[in-house]
Amino acid sequence: MSELEVHGLTKKFGGLAAVGDLTMQVNEWEIVGLMGPNGAGKTTAFNCITGFYKPTGGRIYYDGQDITGMAPHRKAALGIGRTFQNVGMVKSETVLENLLTAQHTQAAYGAMAAIAGTTVVRQREREMAKHADAILELLGLTEVRDRRLGGLSYGTLKLLELGCALAVEPDLLLLDEPSSGMGPEEAHDLGLRLLALRRELGLTMLLIEHHVPLVTAVCDYVYVLDFGRLLAEGDAESIRRHPAVITAYLGEDAADEPAADR
Repeated sequence: MSELEVHGLTKKFGGLAAVGDLTMQVNEWEIVGLMGPNGAGKTTAFNCITGFYKPTGGRIYYDGQDITGMAPHRKAALGIGRTFQNVGMVKSETVLENLLTAQHTQAAYGAMAAIAGTTVVRQREREMAKHADAILELLGLTEVRDRRLGGLSYGTLKLLELGCALAVEPDLLLLDEPSSGMGPEEAHDLGLRLLALRRELGLTMLLIEHHVPLVTAVCDYVYVLDFGRLLAEGDAESIRRHPAVITAYLGEDAADEPAADR
């Protein structure tokens, strides 16, 4: 069953088509990769899917519902979570405080109740803290729970951003370069965590990623963009060996690749 369907998605900025006639789908419980060279239109596609950009053309469906023109907060309420290419959290606050902030839409109490500090508010805050601790344990971040973000590595911040996306309990998670800033061992560990998240939380994921070993390890299916258009699609291994993909990434004639890599 398809959880996300994109049909003929187009986004133009003036006369430039950043994404042109993109069609793709993400089935329930799949991890799907979206690859392509820098400037290929991957993040623009994400921004259209999540509502930060209004598409010039095409339709987007989530669980069979047309969400093309829907605002980002409404899409989030439906169960669509998202991380960004650049980390956007409050660096003066602690890890725990950022996870609590991420849950603000689920607080279930208003500003006046928060100021009054009622019993209901205190109980709900304890529940949110417990939920945050569970996420930290799942991501292996428990030891940095009370540290401020300013002193953490970029790789740790990317993991925490994933945690903030999980805090709203999404069904579909869009990850924009989740391994950015990580070394090979950290990226490998991230892949294991993504597979665990799918298994334990029943998540469906679409991720932009350049780290080919990570894509090969976790993705059930891969789409490749180049200059805003779909260049290739298929399983991760066939994409890794696809001549047009090799050319797009390396700028080489695929005919020059060793026969063993074809």
